[in-house]
Amino acid sequence: MDHDDPSERDSVLGELLRLQRELENSAIPGALKPMLDMQLTMQQLKVLAIVVTETRGGSIQSLAKTVGVSLATMSGIVDRLGSQGMIERSADSNDQRVRRVVATERGRESIQRVLAARPELGLPLLNRLSLDDLRALVQGVRALVNAVREGVA
Repeated sequence: MDHDDPSERDSVLGELLRLQRELENSAIPGALKPMLDMQLTMQQLKVLAIVVTETRGGSIQSLAKTVGVSLATMSGIVDRLGSQGMIERSADSNDQRVRRVVATERGRESIQRVLAARPELGLPLLNRLSLDDLRALVQGVRALVNAVREGVA
């Protein structure tokens, strides 16, 4: 790292964080559109998001506990998600009495669409930047990627 002036660094970081918040705030409508277009309640979306992250799936009991609802409520949520083709129930490989709730391909794709909705990084907006600004953006994003890789290693 270069020998930076600490006060200038703080000022630049402060401006960057302010711009990041502004960009995120302006992108909220576009980012929320895929979620709002889904015919799911917030609880159903939350359960689907949890199930998508579970490699083995979750039981109704564990999902109810995680979300903080009764077994009956969770059973209803799972039934509605199942009727929309977002999840399915399958027998647990270790205990046939236990039913696991797993995401279907449609459920995974639905969550992916919500997560991928980043209009602030979309091609239409990027095409409006000058070549110099695009180069600067690439340099900055490359630096962020490298910092993340170094932090993970």
